[in-house]
Amino acid sequence: MDDDRAMRTLLKVAMEEEGYRVIEAKNGQQCLEEYNRAKPDMILLDAIMPEMDGFTCCQQLRALQNDVYLPILMITALDDQDSIDQAFVVGATDYVTKPIYWSVLSQRVRHLLETSQALQELQSLKYQLERQQQWQTLWQHLTGQLTKPFQIKSLLQKTINELRTLVNAQRVGLSQVNDKFLVESIEPGYPSVKTLSWDKLTGFEEYKNTYEAEQIVMIDLLSQTDIPQTAIAPWEQLTIKSLAMVPIMGKEGLFAILWIHHCQSSYQWESWEVECLSYLRDLLGLTTSYHFANIN
Repeated sequence: MDDDRAMRTLLKVAMEEEGYRVIEAKNGQQCLEEYNRAKPDMILLDAIMPEMDGFTCCQQLRALQNDVYLPILMITALDDQDSIDQAFVVGATDYVTKPIYWSVLSQRVRHLLETSQALQELQSLKYQLERQQQWQTLWQHLTGQLTKPFQIKSLLQKTINELRTLVNAQRVGLSQVNDKFLVESIEPGYPSVKTLSWDKLTGFEEYKNTYEAEQIVMIDLLSQTDIPQTAIAPWEQLTIKSLAMVPIMGKEGLFAILWIHHCQSSYQWESWEVECLSYLRDLLGLTTSYHFANIN
């Protein structure tokens, strides 16, 4: 962003020659609007402009977005220490002065983008580790119960309560084949599924072969076009945006189906989450088989 058209043009040409896509803004307000629209990977910001200066714009950008790793490079003719200090106070990542040495600017931009990407990847790995630890706690709770007497419905209820929180779902439940019993965990404000038969709830007729092959079914109702029409109506009635359905196997075949409903938005399952879900499926199968074997 720069109020000087010639400088904007020079910056645009220099950055495009390095392979970057560039969006121009001539003032602070337009910069804020373009940020909200395009969510760029980096912002080059002139410090001195009429109306809203770069310092104010930078401060408002930091207040607008949650990505603390967004690089903001302040460009200005000022080289006094007070201005440099002010740039960092309002949230600038780095600071260069005019006249601009284009080779230096290119290296600075590349370095800031690489650093931002590395920090985001580190944060993502940290988040993944925390989530994996939560999954492990859930598994340990299940396996720990196998060494002592337990009430199966109470154990399953606690498990799906924890699972709903873990995957930020609005509705999670377990339907035994042929409607023998049902447990569910629902976020307040969302309807129960108890009025639906288990086969309608799980699309059993449409996905029977997949379930019997012990494969997880994941459906995004907002983007997938190959969903059987006979299965869609009950899910739309429940305002589901995406769902996962996990077959739980017993000694005599398919025993139950674990279903997970996201009703606010689609849920993008990471590959490691699918692996965790598969392991939970195996533990639930072991738990239910162990329980009914002891009963018999």
